[in-house]
Amino acid sequence: MRSCHEITMLVSQSLERPLPLRTRMAVWMHLRMCRLCAAFRRDQHTLHKRICSDKDLAARVSSTRMQTTRVGVNEMSHLSPEAKQRIKIYIAGRLR
Repeated sequence: MRSCHEITMLVSQSLERPLPLRTRMAVWMHLRMCRLCAAFRRDQHTLHKRICSDKDLAARVSSTRMQTTRVGVNEMSHLSPEAKQRIKIYIAGRLR
């Protein structure tokens, strides 16, 4: 079974391109069992629909996406060390 992290990445990718059948089935099964990932998918789907309905916003999001990179906890230099630690603890607790 795939992790919640993998599923959220796949949910995001599925909004931009079709996933292979096996991957779609794995995502579907995970979403049936994990209410947090199901809520994430629902929220992402809603945001995607709203962004796509506003052509100006869609263009801004698309250009921003090209400029952004994936940010890890260690790369968030604008956060204090205490905030980074709280984020790590929160994420570790959610993944259990």
